[in-house]
Amino acid sequence: MNDLWRYLMASAALSLSACSLITSPLVAGVQLASTAVTSVANMAPNTSTNGMVHPHEELHDICIELNANVIVADFIPELQKQLRGREIESRIYAPGNIPSACEATLYYTVLTQWGSPLFSDELRPYITDINLLLKKNGKVLANAAYRLDGMAYDKWSSTGHKLSPLLLKMFASDSMAQWQNAASGGDEASHFEQDVAKRAAAATRN
Repeated sequence: MNDLWRYLMASAALSLSACSLITSPLVAGVQLASTAVTSVANMAPNTSTNGMVHPHEELHDICIELNANVIVADFIPELQKQLRGREIESRIYAPGNIPSACEATLYYTVLTQWGSPLFSDELRPYITDINLLLKKNGKVLANAAYRLDGMAYDKWSSTGHKLSPLLLKMFASDSMAQWQNAASGGDEASHFEQDVAKRAAAATRN
């Protein structure tokens, strides 16, 4: 009886050991795949389009019109942090209450969709579109837009990762050198605002 018991215990131990040997590489593979996907997302280039800058004086203090439809909690804090990193202070105001003394006003729209990150069942919003428009006295000074690309490499990238190239395009000194003539700039600014309105309306319908 004792021999039988020892045999059963040895068989069970062997089975557990074999199971461990089989599943451990699988778990490691899943973890490695998750790490690789995250790394690709962080390295993938951000898609920014429709950006343009018109000649204007250097800005140090701008107003930001609050968009109550934006549900991304860290968007405003990240926007202000990155502006501050460029030595631009900013204040948030409700629509219609922006002081006339503002050097310029920054308008923004952010569109999101819901999904679950890899290996997670948690539903979370992710940014698909960002539109920034900088105006002064009704004149467009600069704008830039982010669009989630077709491959969606940066789908789960941070707000800061998606926002940074837009601010670089709008406020960097090398971007300021790439001025376009006023006529074409006016047309592009109009098309840009129309495009923002259409995409926001489409997102609302969906």
